[in-house]
Amino acid sequence: MLAVGLAAFGWFVHASYRTLAEQDIIAARDATIARLETRNDAQSDEVERLERTIAALQDERDRAILARNSLDKELTRRVRERDEALAAASRLQTIVENSEESRIATSDVAMTLENELATSYLKRWRVEESLQVAEDRIAALEEQGGLLRDRAASSDRQATVLKDRIATLELIQGELVARLAPVTNNQLARLEGHLGAIGIDIERLVSGDDAEVGGPFIALTDNERPTIVDARLTALATGIQRLDALRAALPVMPLAEPVDEVDISSRFGNRRDPINGRLAFHAGTDFRGPVGTPVHVTAPGEVIRAGWAGAYGRMVRVRHAFGIETTYAHLSRVSVKVGDKVEVGDTVGKLGNSGRSTGPHLHYEVRFDDVPRDPLRFIEAGRHVQEEREQQAAVEAKPEPAP
Repeated sequence: MLAVGLAAFGWFVHASYRTLAEQDIIAARDATIARLETRNDAQSDEVERLERTIAALQDERDRAILARNSLDKELTRRVRERDEALAAASRLQTIVENSEESRIATSDVAMTLENELATSYLKRWRVEESLQVAEDRIAALEEQGGLLRDRAASSDRQATVLKDRIATLELIQGELVARLAPVTNNQLARLEGHLGAIGIDIERLVSGDDAEVGGPFIALTDNERPTIVDARLTALATGIQRLDALRAALPVMPLAEPVDEVDISSRFGNRRDPINGRLAFHAGTDFRGPVGTPVHVTAPGEVIRAGWAGAYGRMVRVRHAFGIETTYAHLSRVSVKVGDKVEVGDTVGKLGNSGRSTGPHLHYEVRFDDVPRDPLRFIEAGRHVQEEREQQAAVEAKPEPAP
């Protein structure tokens, strides 16, 4: 019975100990479970915080992308790196649930993300600053563009006004051409007819080869060349230029009479010589008159000979423009000397009977390039020109009719 009692006691003690031990184990296990739950709750809070941080970063990234779609490649690369970091953080989120080391790693990733975010903010600020500068420049350019558009509009308006004026001027120009062309052509034809009868080269008078002009040659550029497209206006301009050239040549040609109120005793051409009676060529025109009658030069020029000249007796020769020379022979007196400059109407001597002469008269010659020409044709041309001048002056003096 003692043995049975000891055995029972021992079993009781063992059972009590085992029960107490199992209770301790359960309590320890519960404590451990509580600690793990606490730890898991802390880790869950940390994960949620990280998720909020990541979500905030993603929202910020989305706003930056929507607001700045013109960011350069550098910002795009940064966004891509940030997205990669977020993906890595998402992968680490799973690891955080199992180990403390993962939590530490997650903290490092969060720190890295914060640094990257700060860098992104700095880049974004710089880009925004650049964008602001660009926007200011764009605004300035738009303002300049507005001014340019206003100027262009003003230029268009001015161009329209100028076109209207040009059209009006072209109309007036056409009317002037219609009025002036017949008058110019008529005057030119009459003047060319008078001068053509003289027997000198009219084109030489028009070209002005012997005119005393000069100056440096300055070629016209393409933009400065005349651009008259109206054939009628071109013809009128050519006619007026030709008429002006001929009119400019008239004052330097011997068209006046060398003596006043005298008779013609012998004309230009073939005749019987008054001394020997033989057929001869008379190179001038003889004007009969009393001795001492003033002899006038018939055009401006320079005295190239003055004095005794054999059969011509006392003689004066004057060189004029365009290769024309006049000779005044059989004078009783010479009033000029070689080299003198004379004007039309100046007295070069007195009518006489010197040299090979049968009586008092003036032998008057006109030579063109040393070829004798009929002096009376020059005088007749001068008379016609003077008559037309007087008629033109009379027409211009008449008052215009009232509109």
